[in-house]
Amino acid sequence: MNEEQIQTVYQLTSFLLRYPKEEVRSVLPELKEEILDLGQNQVQDHLLRFIDVVQEIPAEEWIDHYIQLFDFGRTTNLYVTYLKLGEQRERGLELLKLKNFYSKAGFEVIDKELPDYLPLMLEFSAHTWEEGIELLTTYEKAIREIRETLVKAQSFYTFLLDALLITMEEAGIYQTA
Repeated sequence: MNEEQIQTVYQLTSFLLRYPKEEVRSVLPELKEEILDLGQNQVQDHLLRFIDVVQEIPAEEWIDHYIQLFDFGRTTNLYVTYLKLGEQRERGLELLKLKNFYSKAGFEVIDKELPDYLPLMLEFSAHTWEEGIELLTTYEKAIREIRETLVKAQSFYTFLLDALLITMEEAGIYQTA
């Protein structure tokens, strides 16, 4: 995959990991077309499988799954520092460091979302190549842990994390020890 394709996958994954409002559901056919433009590869397959699943289930079921998984799940949430640090004081320091990292790169984080929210991190990485690699390298282990919790929960969101991790490897971000 080239840099543009990698950034496209980051953007698509960021969008699909957000709360499944009606506007998300309504653009799924267009997203499918964009995914098909990525070319035949495992990333494309995982993204298309996710879309196929969410197009087959009722909107309410998708929303309920999202809420149970990401809003109420202590071990299945999208905040990359939470699994390691929980609500400890150190997490606050880590969040401040992240906010400063974004600022230095010229990326403004609105206060509506915490800076360790994975969709926000992916949006950042889709727009800033070098800084995005640095950011995702730093939190790669936590992203893998999120994926593992999704596997245990038998969630179709695993498809998105699988696509993301393959893409990160294509960008040169490899599993840390």
